[in-house]
Amino acid sequence: MELKRNGEEDLRALLESPRNLVIFALDREYRYIAWNEPHRQTIKSIWGKDVDVGVNMLDFLAGHPDQVKAKAQFDRALSGEHFVVVDEYGEERLSRRWYENAYGPMLGTDGSVIGLTCFLTDVTDQHHAAEELRDARVRLEALVAARTESLRKSQELEESLAKRNAELAARDQENVALVERLRVAIEELSTPVLEVADGVLALPVIGVVDTKRSLQMEDRLLSVIMEQRSRFAIVDLTGVEALDSSTAERFLKLARSVRLLGAECVITGIQPSVARTLVQLGVEFTGIETRRSLKNGIEACVARGAPGAIDSPR
Repeated sequence: MELKRNGEEDLRALLESPRNLVIFALDREYRYIAWNEPHRQTIKSIWGKDVDVGVNMLDFLAGHPDQVKAKAQFDRALSGEHFVVVDEYGEERLSRRWYENAYGPMLGTDGSVIGLTCFLTDVTDQHHAAEELRDARVRLEALVAARTESLRKSQELEESLAKRNAELAARDQENVALVERLRVAIEELSTPVLEVADGVLALPVIGVVDTKRSLQMEDRLLSVIMEQRSRFAIVDLTGVEALDSSTAERFLKLARSVRLLGAECVITGIQPSVARTLVQLGVEFTGIETRRSLKNGIEACVARGAPGAIDSPR
C-alpha cells in the first residue's frame, strides 16, 4: 500500500509521533497487524513479551485473569462497537498499570469488520493521584476545624491537579487530531494510485464504488497525474464484480477528466459478467481504450511511448 509516494513511512511516522499514546491493531483472530513503539515498550514492561506481526496478543495473557477481560473488550470492538474503558493490566511481578482504552472496529473496503484498533493512554499517575486526593480529603475533613494549614495544602493540591487536568485536556485534543489524521490516511490507502511504469499510473478498483468513493478516486488520480505529469492512467476493474449504469457513468466521467489534463485513460480488467451487464444496459465506453488485463494495459501504454511527461494544461 502507498500513501502518496512514501505511504508506509508516512503512516509509521504518524503512529510514532505521539509519545504518550499507545496504539495497536489486531485482525479478527487477535493477531498483530500494526503497533507503535510505545506499545512495544509497554508490552515488554508489563508482560515481559516481544511484539511481532501475526502473534496472538491474547497469548501474552495466557493463564492470567486479564486475558478474559481483554478478549471481551476485543470482541466488543470486532462486533462493530466504539467504546472507551479504563482498566488495570500487567503481570504483578513486573508492573500493573492503569490505561484508558479507546476501542473501535477496523473496516474493510466493503464495510465489513476486518480487525480492531485500540488507542491507550497510561493514566496510572492520574489514577493514583485521584486515590491520594480522596484519602487526603477524608483526612482533611476530620481535621479541618483545627488544622487550617492542612486546608491550605489541600487547596494547593487542587490547583496542581487542575493544572494537570488542563494539560491532559490539551493532550486529548492533540490525540483527537491524530486520530482524524489517521482516518484520512486510511481513506487514502483505500484508493492507491501506483506508478507501474515510467509515465504510467494504475488505479486498482476493488469492491463497490459509491459516489463518495468515486469522488475520492477522481481527486486522488487527477492530483497524482498533475504531480507526476503522467501520460497514461490505467483504471483496473479486475476487482469489480458488478457494475450498474450509474457506476459506469462515474468511470466515464473519470476518463473524460483524465483526458482534459492531457493524459490518456485506459480501462482494464472488465469481467465477463460486467461486460454482459454493460451491453444489456446499453452503456458504451466510446472513445476510451479498454484492455483485457492490467498487464495488457501496461504493455500497450509502454509500447505507445509512455516515457515523457504531459504538457502543462494551457
